[in-house]
Amino acid sequence: MPSTPSSDDLDDQAIDWQTLLHSGEASARQRLEYQRWQQLSPAHKAAAQEAEALWGDIGLTATAEQHRARPRRRAFRWASGLAAGLVLAVLGYGGLTYMPHWSDTYHTGVGQRQQWLLSDGTRVTLNSASALSVDFTTTQRIIKLRKGEGLFELADDPSRPFVVEAGQDRVQAKDATFSVRRDADQTRVLVATGAAQVEHQAQTLELRPNQQAMYRAGQLVAERQQVDAHALTAWQRGKLIFNRKPLQDVLSELERYQYGRIVLPDTALGAMQISGVFDLNDPHNLLRTLEQRYGLNITYLPFVAWVH
Repeated sequence: MPSTPSSDDLDDQAIDWQTLLHSGEASARQRLEYQRWQQLSPAHKAAAQEAEALWGDIGLTATAEQHRARPRRRAFRWASGLAAGLVLAVLGYGGLTYMPHWSDTYHTGVGQRQQWLLSDGTRVTLNSASALSVDFTTTQRIIKLRKGEGLFELADDPSRPFVVEAGQDRVQAKDATFSVRRDADQTRVLVATGAAQVEHQAQTLELRPNQQAMYRAGQLVAERQQVDAHALTAWQRGKLIFNRKPLQDVLSELERYQYGRIVLPDTALGAMQISGVFDLNDPHNLLRTLEQRYGLNITYLPFVAWVH
């Protein structure tokens, strides 16, 4: 008998169905197949309803309608000149930013995601432009996250604590699935299952499933936040899920998966709420998808995308 799909598999399949059905390319036969897919089990039906509810948020805000109705306009000449200047800045700065550290045990390039099985049985998945090193001994297991984001599905080994170091921050866990993200100005720890202990300067936090702690540069303490760990770790399944996120935050996230910069000078436009699912397996079309769904104007230059 075929194995029953996991909830993650069903969620991904439901999202894929919504992507197809809203692409404008779905045939009548495919729509009928979707109806049949929903009836396979109560779990299929529940996954379909959740994906449809998420997709229903797309473009329903008043701000989105306002910007969708705007006539397309040419970019200002000064904008193109500034963007051209940014090309030089990106080329000079980005060459070092995106250069992989060959001394690191594991690393990924921009737009890449990769998974490894460590010697103790722990599964590590690295997100775009990430790097870490591994130091396992007979008494301890230490991961040094150099940059980017890693998801850790721990193997049980009571005799050796598992520690992830992200700069001055330390995360320790035993039987857990959690992610650590290290950006230039902040560190985020997110627990999906189990529990993890976060040490930041003089503060120690215990995180449980669907909780995260975020520390900005220079910040002494942080509070636990309740989040949707399944949505925030969807990148490992090749998806980015946004639910009423400001456009500025969405663009900052999309920028992680492509070379160059995404520039948005309009703060009012940056506040527009975005909901939707984006396919990381097609990184070149991430901005195109956003452009088509929300009627944005985007000027594309080498290593710079100017949103207006």
